[in-house]
Formats: sequence, C-alpha cells, structure tokens
Amino acid sequence: MEIDLAFFAQRVAMLACLAGFIGGLLFVLVHGAVVALSERLRSRANRAERIAQARIRAQAILRAMPRG
Repeated sequence: MEIDLAFFAQRVAMLACLAGFIGGLLFVLVHGAVVALSERLRSRANRAERIAQARIRAQAILRAMPRG
C-alpha cells in the first residue's frame, strides 16, 4: 500500500487551517466574555463607591443641620 504524500499534506493543511479558525473563534469568544465580565464588575464597584459617597454626604448634611 502506497501513501499519497500530496493528499496527506493537503489533509494536514486543511486540519491546520480548521484548527486555526476554531482557535481564533474561541479566542474571540473568550475575550468577549472576559471583557463583559470585567465591565460588569467595574460597574458594580463604581456603583458601590457612589453609594458609599452618598451615605457619607448624607451623614455630613445631617451633622451640619441644627436640631430643633
């Protein structure tokens, strides 16, 4: 049985192209997921910081107001 090297090389090249395409697609998907997750975490941290600052301002206003 004789091996056709040109056919074998063609199949290997096709598999390499397919693997590169799938790898690129996976990279884009994972990168998008990581960016979305980091954006969500950043917005949550910013929201928590704004709430804390608002509480500090509210306490300062309450302390500055004269009572009775």
